[in-house]
Amino acid sequence: MSKTPVANRSSRLRRLAGTLGEKYQLDWSRGEHIEPEYDDARREWTYRWTDGPTVEQIRRAARKADREATDGLVYRRELSQQTVALGAIRLAMDPATGVDFRDRPSITPSAVAELWRTVSKPHPRDARETAMVTAILAEANGDRGRNWAQDYDICKLVQEQGLATFLRRAGVELSPIERLTERYAPPRASLAWSHRLVPMTALEAFSAVQANPTARADAVADALTLLPTLHAELDQAAAELQSRVTGEGAAS
Repeated sequence: MSKTPVANRSSRLRRLAGTLGEKYQLDWSRGEHIEPEYDDARREWTYRWTDGPTVEQIRRAARKADREATDGLVYRRELSQQTVALGAIRLAMDPATGVDFRDRPSITPSAVAELWRTVSKPHPRDARETAMVTAILAEANGDRGRNWAQDYDICKLVQEQGLATFLRRAGVELSPIERLTERYAPPRASLAWSHRLVPMTALEAFSAVQANPTARADAVADALTLLPTLHAELDQAAAELQSRVTGEGAAS
């Protein structure tokens, strides 16, 4: 950090923080506003905010606006509980996420931070993600008050209990194949559903109901909704097999 005195640095940084907040339409009620902080011991200024734009976005905009006042400025974007929970959901559902010794998605605060590092204003894609975030945080905070749980607590909760638990608690309507997965999935498939929300294939789900002579009427009805998907998958498989025959005939 430069030790050269900068005229009116405090007021310039505070004014710039407000300007950047307006530029990126930061929501004060969500803690997204940029807070200038000065550390006497380090003789260092920091811009700190929650969620909102990425560190790189704010750094570039700040340096462009006032290169002198922002020389040596530290930028720290923190993540709200909602964004940490959302990141845990996304990591759990990502096939590329590693697993622990119990074959559950391995979710850590550092992995969540890396997931969002280049993402501006993280937010749920749909009502289902929003509902799961709410359910996760209700469990994580319990009766100890809002924002009680730390990032580690949230990540550990999702890793240990799995996403299906919070989907049920959120009261989200399941699709037919999801309902059949909950009812009929064998152990391996059940683990994939419980932790990653990966349902059985249409053929697996349909076959499970077909093989059960005492299947309930609602399960049979759910299985029948899969017929269009099954027909499409079988048509595609048949076309691929036919192309092999055609290819072999042409080669000979």
